[in-house]
Amino acid sequence: MIEQMDLTNCCRLIENLVREANDNCEAVEALFRLFLSCQKSKFAIKFPGSEIPKWFTCQMDFQGLRRFEFFIEILPNFKWENTGLALCVLTPQSDYSMSSKFEIFIYINEVKVLHRRLYVDSISDHVVLHYIPFLDMWRLHNVAPFVCRVIIFNCIRWAINEKLLKSCGIHLVMPPNEGVCMKLLRAENITSDHPMTS
Repeated sequence: MIEQMDLTNCCRLIENLVREANDNCEAVEALFRLFLSCQKSKFAIKFPGSEIPKWFTCQMDFQGLRRFEFFIEILPNFKWENTGLALCVLTPQSDYSMSSKFEIFIYINEVKVLHRRLYVDSISDHVVLHYIPFLDMWRLHNVAPFVCRVIIFNCIRWAINEKLLKSCGIHLVMPPNEGVCMKLLRAENITSDHPMTS
């Protein structure tokens, strides 16, 4: 499985996808589903795009604050295999050679299990899709039920007026025939504090 793919500024890609999809997002959605079909492998992909896929469980638009938080309850029937988190961030066209820079933090029962920093330099709107299997976060050997908190943080201080993040979303990836093993408790965009200081 491909672990990272950077298609930043590949404008012809989006033109071809749009042409093939007859002005809807079916081709882009099919691309996302293809990547998510291998649920045991992490990956990150950046490419031109103007919206977060509609099938993402929860989406939030930028509202002037730099920190997005998602709280997920992991239920007692949870299995570590074949489950994961898909995160999607929509970044707008960069002006003045300024890149979008954001961080992803994941906590399980308030213990940090993952921290990633991502950058996007683009001449058009771009989508960043990041998939993390729960097996990659299993260091603590937590037993369900537990709470998982995901933070997406816009690192650029002056980005409040320049909107260097447009929106973000999270999708809980589970095997289709095993029943619900996790659920979204709430999503918030209420602060600009960095996760390391709050």
